[in-house]
Amino acid sequence: MSEEVQAQEDSENGNLANVEKRLTEIDPKIFEGIPKNKKQQIIRSLVITMHKTHIGPLPDPETLTKYSEIIPNGAERIMQMAEKQLDHRMKMENKVVGGQMLQSNIGQFLAFLIGIAALGASTYCIVSGYEWSGSALGIGGLTGLVTAFIKGRSSQEKNLEEKRPRPKR
Repeated sequence: MSEEVQAQEDSENGNLANVEKRLTEIDPKIFEGIPKNKKQQIIRSLVITMHKTHIGPLPDPETLTKYSEIIPNGAERIMQMAEKQLDHRMKMENKVVGGQMLQSNIGQFLAFLIGIAALGASTYCIVSGYEWSGSALGIGGLTGLVTAFIKGRSSQEKNLEEKRPRPKR
């Protein structure tokens, strides 16, 4: 028998013993009256179908403990890595929010300038005797600003709605 096959069998026997231990901790009488070979067959089928799932940004405590056994300060290093990632993400979110606010402020200022320019040009046209042209320029300029404002608002509300957490079912 090769060393790899022997190592795999040893690992499997260790897993089987671990599963048997856990089952007997839950119910000490679980294997009462069952022959040893049948008990091993039952445990093997359990080992094959057993699947452990963990969802989250960090490993579960058992896995962290195992990392510490394998790597010096493994659990601590993983926690530091998670903290660094959290700090980085928060800094990036702050930059994005700051950039969006700056962009919004610049947009509002430029819209104000365009509005003043449109009203000024409209007033100049009206005073110069071009009432229809001045009125059209003034109405068109203000309509464009109001439309842009309303579309910007609805776009912001849509983005916020998409980012809002949904209740779990």
